[in-house]
Amino acid sequence: MESVDAQLYRHGKRLVPPVSLPEDYASVQYRLDNGGVADGACVRLACSWRLPAGAGAVIEASFYGTRGGASLRNVGGSVCDFIVARHDGARSCRLAAPQDDWDGRALVDWARQLALDPHFDPGARRLVDVAAIVDRIYGR
Repeated sequence: MESVDAQLYRHGKRLVPPVSLPEDYASVQYRLDNGGVADGACVRLACSWRLPAGAGAVIEASFYGTRGGASLRNVGGSVCDFIVARHDGARSCRLAAPQDDWDGRALVDWARQLALDPHFDPGARRLVDVAAIVDRIYGR
């Protein structure tokens, strides 16, 4: 990861890293190091639990690449109901939406994969990368 720019707030006041208090608004942008490629992917995240936006919560994540994009956003201020979509040019394909039984989907997929192959999944090593990004966001 090349860079992380995180702005975390609590009750309208910016939290100074290392952040130990829970934030109620976060705006994060980070650029990934694509293995030596000069222009790494840029990721922007925004999350608020107290933003005066006419909803209980505003949670959004968008990912755009050269071959498509994906977005996740909560519905009606919910912290449980989300719309997930994949984007290809000007077209979008909804992958999940409220009333979709997605709550346990990751667990079910994991159990199916475990039944097929009980060995360690090397892709799980990427979870360490995710944890490193979260640590940088909070200034740790």
